[in-house]
Amino acid sequence: MSIPIKNIIPAIHSGFEGMHPGVAIDNVSIDSRSLQNNSGTLFFALSGQNRDGHMYIKELIDKGVLNFVVSYIPFEVRGKANFFVVNNTLKALQDFSIYYRQLFDLPVIAITGSSGKTIVKEWLNYLLGPDYNIIRSPKSYNSQVGVPLSVIGINEKHNLGIFEAGISTTGEMEKLQPIIRPEIGILTNIGPAHDEGFADRQEKIREKLKLFTGVKLLILQKNIDVEKELDAAVKTFTWSFGENSDVQIVTQHDGGNTILSVVYHDQSFDISIPFTDAPSIENAISCLMVLLHFGYSHEIIKERMAGLYPVELRLQVKNGINGCTLIDDSYSSDYQSLKIALDFLEQHKTHSKKQSYYPMFSRAALKPKSFMLRSPNCFRGTISARL
Repeated sequence: MSIPIKNIIPAIHSGFEGMHPGVAIDNVSIDSRSLQNNSGTLFFALSGQNRDGHMYIKELIDKGVLNFVVSYIPFEVRGKANFFVVNNTLKALQDFSIYYRQLFDLPVIAITGSSGKTIVKEWLNYLLGPDYNIIRSPKSYNSQVGVPLSVIGINEKHNLGIFEAGISTTGEMEKLQPIIRPEIGILTNIGPAHDEGFADRQEKIREKLKLFTGVKLLILQKNIDVEKELDAAVKTFTWSFGENSDVQIVTQHDGGNTILSVVYHDQSFDISIPFTDAPSIENAISCLMVLLHFGYSHEIIKERMAGLYPVELRLQVKNGINGCTLIDDSYSSDYQSLKIALDFLEQHKTHSKKQSYYPMFSRAALKPKSFMLRSPNCFRGTISARL
């Protein structure tokens, strides 16, 4: 989707100084090394502890980038590109993603909690993928920067979004909620992660629940501490291990599997999942609750839940033979993930020579270099990084 500059200026509350007021934006970048940077890129010059995006503007202009969101215009590039001048470039990125999200009317599932967010997101993508064209957070993009970048990945072909959101202190979730605008919420495990950023556990719960302002349904394990912080207007869909909840579950181990005996709407059925550890069981139940809410038959639920798999970390850097470095991204095969993987390969500095390697299609000469290993089915179609 191309977005005219005239629409971006009010969306991010910026001033404008530039040479090309009639151009349009068709992708967004925060990384000067990205292969996606081109004349249609809107580059946000974010400033952090270690890097300042303003330092790379001249280099990007030389590569053909014309549009920059900045907090100041470096002297040496003034008059050479379009500049959207704002007080805070991170807030501008978030404001742009809020504007962009409003261009699409699609149901969105939002996930937060102390743990399990990425696993639940990836499992839901697997379980719902046969029936929906899903946009989801790549990797663990759940931060103040990651969430906007995830949402900006939506395009006209998507009919379901699944995004995760994480926070480490107060005041963060209220910035992410209008970016995601979820219709369904999932609250995973509430544990000790990031406790140091909050006065106490209840404050952390209150902050996380801000993601679900306005949702039509919130899925969660029955929890008194959580429920007393919930807005009475929020409709909940609860599960428990035998307590008084919407869905009641009894577990039983069977070798390396766990049998979930599910009672819902006065009906009972069993599901087998290939895990026995408590976190995986709880994450699987969160996914089960979504399938129940979506009205899937018991037969489909049993079949798909039995196929759940361990979620590997993406973009794993491994030592190969003959001095090679292997970047293993064979876990993901969607187009958005491919774009991120190729950018990651481009940024990797271990070796000057790099090569993408696709099993079954080629054999790479094993001279010292960095490889990107991916599944060959990622080539089924045209790769697009456009808005």
